[in-house]
Amino acid sequence: MLLALPPAFWGLVAVCAFAAATQPQFLSLPFLMILLRQAAPLGIVALGQTFVVANRSLDLSIGATIAFVNLIVSHAMWNGYAPALVISLALSAGLVIGLVNGLLVTVLRASAVVVTLGTAAIVTGIGFLYSGGAAGNAMPELVKWLGRGRIGMLPVSGLVWLGLGIASFILLRRLTLGRYIFAAGDNPSAALFSGIPVNTTLLASHILSGLFAAVGGLVLSGLVGVGSLNLGADFVLSSIAAVILGGAVFGGGAGGAIGTMLGTALLTMVLNLLTVFGVDQPGKLIVQGLIIAVAAIIYQQGRHGS
Repeated sequence: MLLALPPAFWGLVAVCAFAAATQPQFLSLPFLMILLRQAAPLGIVALGQTFVVANRSLDLSIGATIAFVNLIVSHAMWNGYAPALVISLALSAGLVIGLVNGLLVTVLRASAVVVTLGTAAIVTGIGFLYSGGAAGNAMPELVKWLGRGRIGMLPVSGLVWLGLGIASFILLRRLTLGRYIFAAGDNPSAALFSGIPVNTTLLASHILSGLFAAVGGLVLSGLVGVGSLNLGADFVLSSIAAVILGGAVFGGGAGGAIGTMLGTALLTMVLNLLTVFGVDQPGKLIVQGLIIAVAAIIYQQGRHGS
C-alpha cells in the first residue's frame, strides 16, 4: 500500500521535515499561501500534461501556448477589447492548439514529440507576427485578480488550481473518458480491440492539455502582471517533472490528478527552499533533474517489484 503512493508524497514528507528543522518560518500559514499562489500556474499546466502522459503521449507546446496567451491578453487589452472577450480568445487559442496537436498525432500518426515541438515553433512565430516583437502592455484587472487576488487568506489562483484538480480527478477516475485514457495509455492495441476509441481519446487528451495550458497562461500572466515574450519557457520540463513525481510512467497507466498536484507542490517547495539557501538557477536545474531521475527509478522499481 505504501509503495503505491507516488514519489511526490514521500518527497513532500522529507522536504517538510527538513524545512521544519532548518527554516521553520517556511511552513508558516502566510508563507504557505505564497507558495500556493506560486505553484498554481505550473499546477494547472501540469494537470493538462497529465492527460497526455497517461495516454502515452506528450505535449511540448505548452510553453509556447502560455506565451501566446500572454501576448493575446496584453495586446488585446491594449487595443480596447473587453476583458471577458480577451479571456475567451485566450482559452480558444489553447483549445485550437490542442486540437491541432491531437489531429496531427492521431490522423497522421506522427510522433507527439515532433508534432508538439513543431506546433510550439509555429505558435511562437505567429505570436511574434501578431505582436510585432513587442511584449505588450499591462494585464487587465480581471486577469491580475486571477493571478494575484485573494479571497480571505486563500489566493484565487490556488482556488482555480484546486477546482481544476478536483475536476481532473473526477474526469480521470470517475468518468468514461478517464478510463479510456488509462486503458489506451497502458496498452493501445488491447484498448483498440476492446472497442475503445483510442484516437478520439488521444485527441481529447491533447485538447485538454491545450486548454489547461491556456488557463495556466492566464493565471501566470495575472501573477506577472505584464506582457512578456518568453513567459512559460521553463514550464515544459517542470510540468513533465510534476507528472513523473506524481507517479506517472509514460504509457504505464499510472499517476493521476492528485499525484500531479503533489508533484507540483514538491517542486515548488524544493525550488523555494533552494532560493532561501542561496542556490542559483544552474544549481536548481541540477537538483530538479536529479529529483526527476531518482523518482522515476524508485517508482519503476516499486512497480516491477510489486
